[in-house]
Amino acid sequence: MCVLLGALVSGCTTDGTTSNVSLATGTAVGPTIAFESIAGPPPGVFNKLVDDLSTEAQSRNLAIASREGAANYRVRGYLAAQVIRGRTHVSWVWDIYDGDRMRALRISGEEAGGRAGGDPWSVADDPMLRKIARTSMDQLAAFLGNPGAIPDGGTAIAEAPEPEAPPKKPRRPRSAAMPTAAERLAMSVAR
Repeated sequence: MCVLLGALVSGCTTDGTTSNVSLATGTAVGPTIAFESIAGPPPGVFNKLVDDLSTEAQSRNLAIASREGAANYRVRGYLAAQVIRGRTHVSWVWDIYDGDRMRALRISGEEAGGRAGGDPWSVADDPMLRKIARTSMDQLAAFLGNPGAIPDGGTAIAEAPEPEAPPKKPRRPRSAAMPTAAERLAMSVAR
């Protein structure tokens, strides 16, 4: 475990907005996945989340490759902390790409926290990050176990329905008694 943690921490870099991830696990079977990046969280939140993702992946025997290595699927993550009606919410998205670099699945969720004060990321505590990692790995493991099936909370991009056009507002018929602005102007000029 210490070796794995060392490999995780040494493989992670932060450039301010996006962090590169290097997760590697030992004896797992099935399709391999590589976490390429996690954008959004500050370094402390990022490092804790990477640790939690690694633990959850190991508990499910998921085959995690380093981001530089070969993998059947590549994952890019995005996190955002936002204040809604005085409470901070942490939203997260995992985009899973196949070997042809086509997005095969999107997993997303949101966790409501408390009041954060000046730093909205302060609500991203250990229990919240563990929950995000657990939920994420549950859905990712379900997908990897049966790539044709869509786990709860996931969206298969190829099967996503086209958005419907918003309904058009019905026009009210003009009343004969109510002249238009142009007609009122014409009547006033005619007087």
